Amino acid sequence: MSTIVLVHALGSSSRAWQPQIAALGERHQVLAPDLPGHGGEPGPFGLEPAAFAIAELIAHEPEPVHLVGISVGATVAVLAALDDPSRVASLVLSGGTAHAPGVALQRNLMRLMPTGMITALMSGMYAGGRPDLKPQAAEDLRTAGKQAFLTGLAELGALDLRPRLADLKTPTLVLCGTKDKDNRKPAEELAATLPNARLDVIPEAGHIWNLQFPDLFTAKLTESIA
Repeated sequence: MSTIVLVHALGSSSRAWQPQIAALGERHQVLAPDLPGHGGEPGPFGLEPAAFAIAELIAHEPEPVHLVGISVGATVAVLAALDDPSRVASLVLSGGTAHAPGVALQRNLMRLMPTGMITALMSGMYAGGRPDLKPQAAEDLRTAGKQAFLTGLAELGALDLRPRLADLKTPTLVLCGTKDKDNRKPAEELAATLPNARLDVIPEAGHIWNLQFPDLFTAKLTESIA
């Protein structure tokens, strides 16, 4: 039985993977850890501690894992894979980036907002546009807190993984929704720079589209590890 490790977005939690856990759990071992400072995991959050936690998790698995990340979780997945590529059988990266200097403006705007406003503005997107999941998304955003976003965006803005991507020859599926316009170019760059990657652009999908179109996301993931 192969192992799939799911890495959630900044400000989210492992609960955001519930549709994939339910769909994949009978045929695969599915691990969906909370990143530092998220869900039930103590903080603080940082890209390197998050990547270290994922790398430690997969290091204890008997066989290489299929590593899946969404949003900042995709960047964390790349960092973990770079730590030891031999431990990763395949990568699925959705809405991720290897280089995001443009997030400085987003961070500056967020610094001025109270936590309640951040939660109100972002909970819809983090619920994949689904009203039934909005309370869960809002709770996860409040748990992570404003500081996790400020730290994560600052570190993301300073990060440039592009010089290292040529060393990561792991089979990779890069995903991006047509409505996730801010991440389209970063997704194209990831797919073009990783030696063994292909890009799949998903019509009508937004940023957290594993919740928006859960069956389609699961199907794309399943196809990539077949």
